[in-house]
This record gives sequence, structure tokens and C-alpha cells, in this order.
Amino acid sequence: MRFSMRLLLASVFAGLSLMSLPGLAETPAFKEGQQYKLVRDVQKPIDPKRILVEEAFWYGCQHCFHFDPKIEAWRKTKAADVDFARLPSSLGHPEGVLHQKAYFTAQSLNIGDKIHTPLFDGIHVKHDTSLFTQGGIATLFYRQAAVSEDVFNGTFAGFAVDSQVRRTDALLRAYGIASVPAIVVGGKYTTNASMAGDFDKMIKVTDFLVEKVRQE
Repeated sequence: MRFSMRLLLASVFAGLSLMSLPGLAETPAFKEGQQYKLVRDVQKPIDPKRILVEEAFWYGCQHCFHFDPKIEAWRKTKAADVDFARLPSSLGHPEGVLHQKAYFTAQSLNIGDKIHTPLFDGIHVKHDTSLFTQGGIATLFYRQAAVSEDVFNGTFAGFAVDSQVRRTDALLRAYGIASVPAIVVGGKYTTNASMAGDFDKMIKVTDFLVEKVRQE
């Protein structure tokens, strides 16, 4: 009886010791080819000491709209060595190109935070179909950030915005991103809701990949 009790106590303490090791008991069982995969063409980081997390999305995508609050919450609590960037995709739609240009126009004018959520909400909450036109987007920019029509149109049709759209399209092709929303970590690994299971797990896989890239 004493032997059995000692054996039981030893097992309990051994379990507690394992649980006390950082991350060991909580390590998720994420596997390459299942919850994430290598991108088609790995991109070398500009700064090896930093980890870039990129989100491919389209304003017209309802799934992207529902994922946005989750990635926004994650962005506000990300580690200090992690950078975040969005990659607007057109998914081959003419309206998607307008939304790509809208995103980069807002970035060029330093009003991204004033436009991003209102544009999503206007499409998916208010169902404002004018936001699939350049004129409707111009009105949103004026309403949200007092950007005049001339300034908007000049920036929207400018060389800088066009170059950013082309660069983003090339990068999405290099990554092999065919659906949104999708996450790319370190220019090397990608995941999406289909692979991860759902949006919450997608965030967990993102954290897992950030640590994986950090260790690599």
C-alpha cells in the first residue's frame, strides 16, 4: 500500500514538473502541411532581427471583415520584435483593384486608421454599394478624413499607389496566396482559416509561426 502511494505521488509530482516547464504542456500540435505550409517563393527578411506578419485581405470579402477585429486585437498585443503589414488583394475583381488603391491612398495620406474600419463597415454593415466605385470611396475619404476630391483622385491615380499595387500583386503571387484572409509569417510560412480550423485558431497558428521563425 505504501509502495502504491509513493508511486502515485511520484507520478503526480512528475506531471507537475513537466507542466511547470515553459510552453511544454501548452505547445500546440501544429504541423506543416496541415495547419500551415511553406509559401511558394520564400522572401528574405529585410531585417533578420525582426519578424514580419502580413495579412492578405480584400475589403469586399465578408470573411476578411469578420477576421479583421481578431487580427486588430492581435496587432495591439504583438511582441516588440514583430512588425505587421496588410496586403490588399483584388482576387481578380475590378472592384478589388479599386479597394487596393483605396488602401494605399489612405496609407500615402497617413490616414489608414481613419479609413480602414469605416470602409469595411460601409461595405458589410451599411451595404453601401457606392464603395465599389472610385467616387463612392472618394466621398468616404472626405467624410472620414476631410480629404478633398482633388487630393484623393490625384493620389489614387498616382504613380506611388500604382507601384504599391503592382508590388503587392507580385508578392501575393510569390507567396501563392489564392484566397483571403491569409497570414504570412516571416515571408516563409502561411496559414488561413481552412488550414487552421477557424479564425481563433488562425491567430494561434500565427503566434506559433512567429515563435518558429524567431527560433529559426
